[in-house]
Amino acid sequence: MSPDFELISGKFVQDAGDALLIGHPGTGKSHIAKAVSHAAIQSGYQVAYREAQCFFEDIFEATQTGRRKKLFKLFCGSDLLVIDDLFLKKRLPQTAADDLLDVILERYRQRKSSLITSNRPIEDWGKLLGDNAAASAILDRLLHRGHLLKFEGKSYRLKEASKRLALEKKKN
Repeated sequence: MSPDFELISGKFVQDAGDALLIGHPGTGKSHIAKAVSHAAIQSGYQVAYREAQCFFEDIFEATQTGRRKKLFKLFCGSDLLVIDDLFLKKRLPQTAADDLLDVILERYRQRKSSLITSNRPIEDWGKLLGDNAAASAILDRLLHRGHLLKFEGKSYRLKEASKRLALEKKKN
């Protein structure tokens, strides 16, 4: 079975697999992540979906308000955790490497599926997290039973904008 069909069919969740969707902006990674999330929910799986910025903000807030354990129960206990647009912002919280490592290690231990999208190559994750050892451990767990899908091509947003601008130019 092809990796993309395994994702949409939910088989990778059933098999406790993981998925990394890596590639250029505007190539459909987030769209696929949302479709996979929807399909998993339709199949009866519990899904936690966060854009990366919100993921780290939620952890910070939960830590400050004494709700970290409850939030980690959601992040680590759901059948599928989706973290969308990891490293979209270069500046991450100082605790980002540890927080992400804690979640991924626990999910791996519990054999729960994770799906992460990013426009940054995995070779850069150590530098972006500011911790090569943590990045290596995270990628080791995610890729052990995971799919790595690379998205290439031009941004569909830029294609649409180009068409719109060309039409506007013809009208003028």
